[in-house]
Amino acid sequence: MQNGFSGSRHKKRLVAEINVVPYVDVTLILLIIFMVTSPVVQQAVSVALPKTPQVIEKQGASKKEQTTPFVITVNKDGMYNTSEQPDITLSNKELDGLVAEVIARGQLDKSQPIYIQGDRDAPYGKVVHLFVTLKSNGVENVSLMTQPDEETP
Repeated sequence: MQNGFSGSRHKKRLVAEINVVPYVDVTLILLIIFMVTSPVVQQAVSVALPKTPQVIEKQGASKKEQTTPFVITVNKDGMYNTSEQPDITLSNKELDGLVAEVIARGQLDKSQPIYIQGDRDAPYGKVVHLFVTLKSNGVENVSLMTQPDEETP
């Protein structure tokens, strides 16, 4: 006679699947390490920004009606001038009025180019702050001016 315990010996099958849990753990640990170390690496890198190559316009291209660009200059002292009143220098306190004027110009004529030109010795943060302020307030046609590199043919 067989009772239920003696004859029911089953062999266990080998499982031929890859256990991915350790791989997921290692991946998450590496992700955390890279997230922690990437800001440190970015702050330690010093970069010399390149000059831009000179762009030559094709003469056969159709030209649209050109509007006069509105140029805002950031001088080396961090003060602002405009192309319409170059003899008047604006300070940081008057920047809000200048931004409001440029926003109004951008709403009246969306095709009018707005250029920001910063002196080579100007505080970089002031140029970027002006650019981001105009872009975030809906002025679409804002560009930074650069000087062409003399070495390009």
